[in-house]
Amino acid sequence: MIEKKDIVNALFVAGFPLYGIGSYVSASMSPSIGYLLSVSPFLVILLFYVVDLLYRPSFSIKVNGWYLVMVVFLVSTAGSLFVALGRHLPETNALLTVTRSILVFIPFQAFVAVQLYNDQHSHLPRLTFISLSLLLLINLIGHFIFGLTNELHTIEGRLSFPFLDGFYSGSCLLAVLSVMLLYFFRQVRQNPLVLAGWAGYLFLNMVLLFYINSRLTTLIFLLVMALLVTNSIGTFRSIFWVSLFTVPILLSTGLLLYRILSLPVFASIFQRVDLIDVTTFNGRAFLWKDALDWLLYDQRGILFGNGFRGHYFLNLVSDVAELWNVKESHHLHLHSTSLEILVSQGLFGYGIFMTLFFHLFSRYRKHFETKTKQAVFFPVAVFLLIIFQVDTFLYMESLGALIFSWLLSFVVMRPPVEESQSNEANINADKYVPDGVHHYSGF
Repeated sequence: MIEKKDIVNALFVAGFPLYGIGSYVSASMSPSIGYLLSVSPFLVILLFYVVDLLYRPSFSIKVNGWYLVMVVFLVSTAGSLFVALGRHLPETNALLTVTRSILVFIPFQAFVAVQLYNDQHSHLPRLTFISLSLLLLINLIGHFIFGLTNELHTIEGRLSFPFLDGFYSGSCLLAVLSVMLLYFFRQVRQNPLVLAGWAGYLFLNMVLLFYINSRLTTLIFLLVMALLVTNSIGTFRSIFWVSLFTVPILLSTGLLLYRILSLPVFASIFQRVDLIDVTTFNGRAFLWKDALDWLLYDQRGILFGNGFRGHYFLNLVSDVAELWNVKESHHLHLHSTSLEILVSQGLFGYGIFMTLFFHLFSRYRKHFETKTKQAVFFPVAVFLLIIFQVDTFLYMESLGALIFSWLLSFVVMRPPVEESQSNEANINADKYVPDGVHHYSGF
């Protein structure tokens, strides 16, 4: 017999692949239709939950205060779109703004509904891996069988997945799946057949990552992999605070990175290694410097932001547009989620987001230390924490933003009453253990 939970979970698994197909429609046909297609499985989940709620005899609130904090951030994000509309951002209109706002706001609400149908979260990491793997699968089919490429951003000679919101999202998707695989290796060490399958999957990801040739994403993935393999990812306590200075660190160590990447092993892996390209991080350094100059010396709209594409209204990147011969500078972005949020939503939006991120990071680190099923998400959170600074993978309605919302949906749920009572009972019992008596905790 099919249960309600099974229907919701099936819709969730379909969510990431349909999001990818909607991204292709947005770039190649109609942005508004594409946005609605991307959000469709999440809307169905919410509709299913609302109808189901009408037939329930009682209703109880199962979310904590962090849910409201996330809602405020999402309202701020959607609000920045309407600010841009009011300031007449080129190539935008009311329909596009409304549909994009829906895609920004709805998935997180649907993810919370998924949590409500799954009191036991042990199988949700597996469903997450399946859903993201299906997203990768349809991209492989689209590219290698149907010859499709990313209609939003493509670089000649480099692998480009069609069903993603951007060119570099392909490398980030592979990195997320790969760090999850690396964690899974711990669970299947005693099963050579399964271990061989996971190893083959990881090898495929590494080959695809090579052909995408996103050096910055690859370096970040290698860093997270090294931390995970050496088991130091959970003991590096200051990684959250160090990550906040990723951009300044990169800007000041560009020459050192060039010398490292010029070594034969890296030169063969990254293919395109030259002084200007590496030290400017394929030109991103110019955009980062303009944004940092605004933060240090200009600060217009610093409190509540300047709206979506706020750097366009501030004329921050006109020098880069001229350098790259980009006639429509509103198409440029800052190649950094953190800087995009800071310029567009101000310290208000940025502060809320970083508070949420810190709470998420701290929660999953505890899961990692206690080796729960959700521990697999901690290396993913670390990767997102660093890539957040140097890519727009987590900005607005991008794939990384959906993944972040999904991870946060675990955090905003109150623990079941039975679990809270059990924990409290264990704590009280520990207080009154007689001398010489020891508890045995089995599986």
